[in-house]
Amino acid sequence: MSCGEAIGRLALASPARASAWLVAGLAAEAGPDALGPVPARTRRVVEPELHSSVTSFFERCGPQATGPGLEPKLRVISYACASDGTLEVELAPTAWELGRGFHMALLGCSSAPVEAPEWLAAAFAGRPVTPGLAAVHGVVVTRDRKLVLMRRAADVLYRPSHWAATFEEQMVADDLEEPDSLARATLRGVHEELGVPRRLARTTFLSTLVELETLNLAFLSRVDIAFESRELLALARTAPDARDADRIDFVDAEPDALRALAGSGGGATHAPLHPTSALRLALLARQLEAARP
Repeated sequence: MSCGEAIGRLALASPARASAWLVAGLAAEAGPDALGPVPARTRRVVEPELHSSVTSFFERCGPQATGPGLEPKLRVISYACASDGTLEVELAPTAWELGRGFHMALLGCSSAPVEAPEWLAAAFAGRPVTPGLAAVHGVVVTRDRKLVLMRRAADVLYRPSHWAATFEEQMVADDLEEPDSLARATLRGVHEELGVPRRLARTTFLSTLVELETLNLAFLSRVDIAFESRELLALARTAPDARDADRIDFVDAEPDALRALAGSGGGATHAPLHPTSALRLALLARQLEAARP
């Protein structure tokens, strides 16, 4: 059993996880409940000192070689449902080396660290204590109701040649220029990965995810685009980050088809899945069913 699978078992048994929150693949839903299709409100705060449990973990694991530094990143400090149903998120500037270093240390574990239950409980409570790299994940639905699947290129840093439903994007400081920085980052991602202009895409927030291999937080949105699947194939070749994926495919954006794909781990043609893709598929299926008249 891998470390991620062991943490997955902890997630399923966690008393801090609401019974309605889904766990699938190597990801767990972290709510919060009662969110509707309303914008998020995000604000910048100061990054806290490392939690004592994280400091102890780093001392046991030793330094991690993270490679060349990247642009300043953001870390999730808190998220909660406001009285009006809006998702309120606090984000702090952080360094790539800190977030990536923690992820690498956790990926190097042969079993779940003793601190994992505490870390999961904090994430489920909306107050994560582990250092991470704030991210948005987008499930893209075309005008002809197809879900877009992208196979990550063989030379990407994390999970090469895995199928994603649809894309992942780390957040950066510039995303905080707008009050809803989650929507801004998601629309930036759909443009960079698929070439879709921001004005021709619409986001609907779905849920917050915890990636169980790294305990990283991500915010999942559905992205409806004003292109049919055949049009998107041509458009994607012009995307700024077109080389990040080496293949694009489509499945019907219907609950039964999405759940079947998630349950099969990608099946014969879309395996292996990115660690959060099965959960993304399940959450989109749930949203599609809820939206039916």
